[in-house]
Amino acid sequence: MSKEKKELPLLGCLRLLEPGPIVLVTAQFRGQANILTAAWVTPASHRPPLVAVAISPTTYTHYLISKSQEFVLNLPGRPLAEQVLQCGRLSGRDVDKFAKLGLTAIDGRRVTVPWVEQCLAHMECGLVQIHEAGDHSLFLGEVIGAWADEEAFNERWLLPNEELTPLQHLGGRTFALLGGQFEVKEREEA
Repeated sequence: MSKEKKELPLLGCLRLLEPGPIVLVTAQFRGQANILTAAWVTPASHRPPLVAVAISPTTYTHYLISKSQEFVLNLPGRPLAEQVLQCGRLSGRDVDKFAKLGLTAIDGRRVTVPWVEQCLAHMECGLVQIHEAGDHSLFLGEVIGAWADEEAFNERWLLPNEELTPLQHLGGRTFALLGGQFEVKEREEA
């Protein structure tokens, strides 16, 4: 039996699409690196592997990606929740977020953009296109390399424990972890 549903204000309706993975986007141009917290990220294509991330044009990361034409999506786990929140609140124009938040920058493998070493996984991307989308820009990137902690990921997230589970965003200061996994059996045709 269906229950009555309440209408939501449009300003907050996009939270219906959460929880979703939260990422730390790293970017670098002329030796200046930055980290940005982004919750609006999605796969866009299998062949070639494309991802899309929405970033406000007012951010320093927007500028860095526009200039360098590359970025990295770093997927944090539960131990980085405080740093994830702070990366979204501090401006990279004013502070070195790596140093201030105790995060370790290590060289990217196929891009000149650093990884956040403490993250569970990293997706290196070359910029394909930028689309203006209201108050954000949609950066479409081709994944040119991806790496993950083998205890956390093997063709899918393994969810062995809280520390090796990717952080999900529910909105604002609220985060979640995936609660477990299950398989659906194929239905036999009669």
